[in-house]
Amino acid sequence: MVQIPKANIIFLSILSLSPLSAKIDTEYPKLLQEFSEAMGRNGCWRQGEIEIATSPQDIQRIQKQCCQRLVRKGYSKSSAEKYTQIGVISEDPYWIWVRDAVTFPGGIPGTYDRIVWRTGLTGTPRVAIFPVLPNNKIVVNINFRHATRSWEMELPRGTPLQKESAEEAARRELKEETGCIAKKLILLGNVAPETGLVSGIVPVYFGKVSSRKARHQDESEAIIMNKELTLDEIKCAFNKGYIITPINGIETKVYCRDPFFSFALLQATWKSLL
Repeated sequence: MVQIPKANIIFLSILSLSPLSAKIDTEYPKLLQEFSEAMGRNGCWRQGEIEIATSPQDIQRIQKQCCQRLVRKGYSKSSAEKYTQIGVISEDPYWIWVRDAVTFPGGIPGTYDRIVWRTGLTGTPRVAIFPVLPNNKIVVNINFRHATRSWEMELPRGTPLQKESAEEAARRELKEETGCIAKKLILLGNVAPETGLVSGIVPVYFGKVSSRKARHQDESEAIIMNKELTLDEIKCAFNKGYIITPINGIETKVYCRDPFFSFALLQATWKSLL
């Protein structure tokens, strides 16, 4: 279930996109400063990092250089300006697409895009939970995912509601998606889902299931069923990459490649919880 927090800041993009006279968005530095924990530190290229430019002068200089570089490569001026736009490129109730002006190690100017969970600006963006039944079987979702256009075997996971802690969100998502109740949770660790693109760290919990009720998934979810699998069955599924299971009377390939699942499995094993 996704609930969107109220935003008190208006995110603007770069205006007047001419590479010779780019007007810097006054809200862009404010985004980096007010949500510095979520957006991360600026870095230092002299120390081998990718450094984010924050001054209007540096942003204009880098944007101009990158625009000219694309023009030399054969892009039209309008396309080059569009592709080197700095700031908030686009946003919706769930995501903010940011393009930073950066300096790469060696002092090379460039741009770098990243996607920010809107919920992650003020708290935990997502949670995942590894539920284990009293008989030591593990409960998983058989979920059709829009992005991959395929059936996937996954852990229960979702987005915290406003003012909801990560643990509270994990318990709620587990109950909604599987009907399982887990009173005690153990933090297994944190997952960075895609370090090359997505800003946001997701806590993953181990939950010992104490009882079970009917599940009530969100209308936007396509969880066709929950399966209870032994540890050996899960290891086999990961080794093979998928399982074959009946869905609506048809034998269907369900992929086993959820990064939250593999992380939880590894951590739970190392912590001797399984």
